[in-house]
Amino acid sequence: MSENRDEQKIDAEEGIIVDTSLDVLRKGAKKVLYEFNESIIDMDGEVRPDGSDVQSGDTVLFVENIPNCPARIVAVKIIRDFWYVNSTSETPIGGYPSGKDAMKAAGMDEQNLRILENFLIETEGRDHVRDVEDWKPDLRGEAANVLSLVNSAAKKWDH
Repeated sequence: MSENRDEQKIDAEEGIIVDTSLDVLRKGAKKVLYEFNESIIDMDGEVRPDGSDVQSGDTVLFVENIPNCPARIVAVKIIRDFWYVNSTSETPIGGYPSGKDAMKAAGMDEQNLRILENFLIETEGRDHVRDVEDWKPDLRGEAANVLSLVNSAAKKWDH
């Protein structure tokens, strides 16, 4: 690894890093989304069967059951019980009708993430929840892989 661990950074501007279980993330999704479906997507974009073990690099996607622009909670397993978590919404086909509509959707995504973050802080404690920009892995040998995984997830799921 040619870069010093302290010089590496996460390219994402939004999202949080949480040290928690998948069960707690499910409870958090219930606080944010009314009714939703859950799916596991592997690193290759393949949907895995329900009940599969979630591996590092897999995404657990919680998608609200509404037809247009459903809200989504994206949780990417980084390593052990660390997750990159963000709130997004599906962009309508053809884009948003106006800039105002796009700004409203972004505001809802921010609000959903804030609700989820507050729930996770109440449940797990502040020391288990970090803003993605402020988090540095504590894994010297795996830091580059972990940071790469978070950056890749942020590019894939953030709008």
